[in-house]
Parts: sequence; structure tokens; C-alpha cells
Amino acid sequence: MIETIAAILFRFITDLVALSSAGGWVFWTLVILAFGIIYSIFTVTGAMTWRETTVLTSQQWRQLFRDWREHLPLIDQVRETIGTIGSTAMQEIEQALFAKARRRIPFAFVLAGLAPLIGLLGTVSGMMATFRGMASDTRTAPIETISSGISEALITTQTGLMIAVPAFVICTFLNSRLKQRELIFRRIEAEILG
Repeated sequence: MIETIAAILFRFITDLVALSSAGGWVFWTLVILAFGIIYSIFTVTGAMTWRETTVLTSQQWRQLFRDWREHLPLIDQVRETIGTIGSTAMQEIEQALFAKARRRIPFAFVLAGLAPLIGLLGTVSGMMATFRGMASDTRTAPIETISSGISEALITTQTGLMIAVPAFVICTFLNSRLKQRELIFRRIEAEILG
């Protein structure tokens, strides 16, 4: 088992080194961006766990968002806690529940949108190297320069798309989940204040 994991890890590192040498500096920029996207997605999911909530615990909020009609005593507890403060208390609760995720989702989308653009930058860089090789006066090096330029162009384009597509899918899922929970919160708010 350990030998299999070591072999897989060795193969991954070998492939990564080969790709990085063929993809150039743009490939490493994409790798760094991929880690930034992963971190951003984790911060969004962390913001949607409601660790900094008021009135109820995060577990109670999760129960309400799953099916608020089955947990009417929790709604009564919120109603009693906010007392006469009314809608301003509900606005504060809404901010505590959703503000952090609302701020972080657009940033995750921006990072995901950067990946194909940086991949395109690698395409342009690789094609420039290809054309330099085609215009070179030497007879021995042009084919190597041309093939390495085309390799750089293809690797960076593919890497940018391989990073962007899953990132957009995950960000869209998280955004729709946040919107769904905001809608449920509006129903809970209407029940409490109504």
C-alpha cells in the first residue's frame, strides 16, 4: 500500500517537473493560481458553516436551513431572543450568517476567471517562441524551438482550462447554495416577524 502511494507520488512529481519544463513560467503561475482558487473555495465553504452566528448555534441554523417547518421551536427561540428589537436584529443576524460568504464568492469567481486568461498568455508566449524559431537563421535549432514553443502553448492552454472549468462549477454550486439559504432565511424572517 505504502509502495503504491510512493509510486503514485513519484509519478506525479515526475510528470509535474516535465510539464513545468515544457510549460515555462506561465505553468507555475497557473499552479500558484490553482492553490489560490482552492484556498478561496475553502474559505467560502468555511464562511457557509456559520461559526460566528448569533442567537442560535451553527448546528441549530443548519437544522433550520434543512427544513425550517420541522423546527418551529427554534424559530420561537429566535423570536423570543430578538424580542422587541424587530427587523434590525434580523438584519444583524443576516449579516452574521451571510456577509462573509457574499464577499468571498465573487473573489473566487475572479480567480477562476483568471485561469483561462493566464493559459491564453501561455499560448501567446509559446507561439512567440515558435515564430522566433521559425525566423531563426540557424539550421539545427529551429525544429526544437518550434516544438518547445508549441508545447508551451498547448500545455498552458490546457492547464488553464483544467483549472477554470472545475473551479467555475464549484463556485456556481456554492453561489446557488448561498442563494437558496438566503431565500430560506427570508421565509424564516417572515415567520418570525409575521
